[in-house]
Amino acid sequence: MPAIAFVILTCGQFLNTNDFFPLGSLTQYATAKDLNGTVNSTCLEAQFPGEDEPRRLGFNTATVGIERGDVESQLDRVIAHPELLQSMADSYIRLHPDEPKPETMILCRTTTQLQDGLAVGEPEQTTLATWEVR
Repeated sequence: MPAIAFVILTCGQFLNTNDFFPLGSLTQYATAKDLNGTVNSTCLEAQFPGEDEPRRLGFNTATVGIERGDVESQLDRVIAHPELLQSMADSYIRLHPDEPKPETMILCRTTTQLQDGLAVGEPEQTTLATWEVR
């Protein structure tokens, strides 16, 4: 039995996947961060009727029915298929029936510059994908 767990752990490391969690990729815990590098964080926004600017949404099961890490592990897929953002819009509508329905879902990334391990300046935001809610 331990040999099977070791094989799964090894495959998870080489494939860099969380599909076998807790025997999947553990690199997020084992990688040192460059104290003068950048930190990226995936974010989610929605444009609501009558509002000039998109509103940042909490990226969790209580807000959009999914955790940020679950989306980050499939980020390339979501960017290639922005229609996947529809399920987050549907969850938002279901979880917040008294709130306005979002018109557009926006998957974004904030990049924060570090200097000696501390954030400097304002984070830069990049849009990764958008989806007009149906």
